Amino acid sequence: MDQQIVTCCSVGVYEHALKRGNQYIVNNERDDKYRISGNHGRLVWISKVHFIDGNITLPYLKEWKSEDDPIDYDLLEVDLIFSDGSKRWCLITTPSKLIHYFEKQSHLSGFNIRHLLILKEINHEVIEQTLRYLEAQDRLIEASVALG
Repeated sequence: MDQQIVTCCSVGVYEHALKRGNQYIVNNERDDKYRISGNHGRLVWISKVHFIDGNITLPYLKEWKSEDDPIDYDLLEVDLIFSDGSKRWCLITTPSKLIHYFEKQSHLSGFNIRHLLILKEINHEVIEQTLRYLEAQDRLIEASVALG
């Protein structure tokens, strides 16, 4: 009998056991859960919502870059490059920079930008952590816009 393989698309609260993009052999199955051997070497029951059926290759974030200087911009543009060659972009700001943006744009009472990430601070480490977290939760695509 063939072994059922599933691919992790979202780690949820299971960072200790799962990695997005990894394939896992299903040892058992219930209505809404798979029993897999996690990355920590233990058998665990995990909701099926964290998996795609089959041995699937998911694109991953290869690199990101920004040509904007955070000092000069309230909304920093960041380009995302994925392993499949696709490119996306998002905007990054902090709460204080967002307030400054509204002060300069006095005609605006509000706006909606789904590809706007609000971080505690803007530096390489915080941006990297945020992008990797969103990717692990399968939220990076919805938090960005396709380029070109």
